[in-house]
Amino acid sequence: MNIKNIIDLNKRYFFHLKKNGLKGLIKYYYLNKFNKHLWLNKKLKWDNLGFWKIEPMPTKDELDKFYSELYWVDNHYYKTRILIERDLYHYNFLLNKIPEKLMAGSTFLNFGAGHGGISYLFAARNMEVFNIEPSEIFSGNLVNFKNFLNLDIFLNAQCTKKIDLIYSSHTLEHLQDPIEFFKSMNSILKEDGKIFLEIPNCRRNAIPTNYTEGGCDGKIADSHLLYFTKDFFEKIKANIFFFNLKEEEIRSEDNADVLRVILSKKDVSEWLNRL
Repeated sequence: MNIKNIIDLNKRYFFHLKKNGLKGLIKYYYLNKFNKHLWLNKKLKWDNLGFWKIEPMPTKDELDKFYSELYWVDNHYYKTRILIERDLYHYNFLLNKIPEKLMAGSTFLNFGAGHGGISYLFAARNMEVFNIEPSEIFSGNLVNFKNFLNLDIFLNAQCTKKIDLIYSSHTLEHLQDPIEFFKSMNSILKEDGKIFLEIPNCRRNAIPTNYTEGGCDGKIADSHLLYFTKDFFEKIKANIFFFNLKEEEIRSEDNADVLRVILSKKDVSEWLNRL
């Protein structure tokens, strides 16, 4: 562990002591030990579908504990904000690319909703919003804004409806199995529905010194389980867009920080049938 990481960890311990007292500090200490064990001795393996994945893969129970108890503890600053800049960028991007899916009365699913963010913007357009998120999301008295801890609870709910637009920002890389994800999403998508994803670009032509996304440099980044390249989405005939951190669209993956993709139910179904 380098000096920067030690300083950062001490800041986190001090934050939890100040906010939650000695009990909170002790709880965070044991959660941090669990976190270290969870990512210990992991390696990357290439999958011919177009991504790297970590091995051995954590169990579902380990990941449930990590995301429900620890992930948002270390990313608490997101939870203090209703909107972040990314929400606004995505809102305008979708309004430009698929405005027909953002009409009043349309159904919107935010998978891995985090702080809620863009969901509030679409609720304000009188869309019916469903959030899938294991941690708390503020919903106030909004009648068209519903929260579910996981996809199974949503699927079992009596209010389940077919979805016009499924949105998932920086979530796919945290999943164990992208195939199961697309099977589940396609099952709840309308025939003319769309899926929007943003994920880190894990393959660049020249790896910069500040590159932190893992994958092409053989490194594991934070809690990411999967490391995607455009190859994966080309197999699904997705519309692929390349962006840098300045929110500028660029021409190729060579210098892209993120991939934005839009997929149709038809193309996802055909891809699944070919597997």
